[in-house]
Amino acid sequence: MAITATTTKVLVTFMLMCFTGATVFAQPGDQMQRFKEEKIAFFNEKLDFSEKEAAEFWPLHDDLHNRKMKVNEDEKTLLNYYNSNYAAMSENEIDETIKKYMDLQDKRYELNSEYHDKFVRVIGKKKTMRLYALEREFRVHILHKFRAGRGSGKGPHRGRD
Repeated sequence: MAITATTTKVLVTFMLMCFTGATVFAQPGDQMQRFKEEKIAFFNEKLDFSEKEAAEFWPLHDDLHNRKMKVNEDEKTLLNYYNSNYAAMSENEIDETIKKYMDLQDKRYELNSEYHDKFVRVIGKKKTMRLYALEREFRVHILHKFRAGRGSGKGPHRGRD
């Protein structure tokens, strides 16, 4: 399946919504801080972390998040380059681009594996698996909040029509 520029934009927009949360109309620093606070509260409550677990888990989680964001940014740069240049690229350049793309997928897998082991050491297997299930639940929660905010007339584009 060929990845079009529109498909890439839709995927990037969706990923950004998942990562930045429902408070997209706030100032960027405030927005990220509120998102982070909501995420911490959500996971602390659902996973019932002890103080020790929370103190050890969140720095690991933040480090993983930052490293994944770097991989995501590298992937975005690669795909943007490809989308802008694919028509003029040689077979060798396409092969190199595919290799770089697959390397980024491998890097994502390696990060997840590395941090899985760290999470298990800090919060145990049961809470680690619960964390994985809750990550999806949190994305759905944030998406619902985002949709509710847009439908209620909140945000910079409401009332301009």
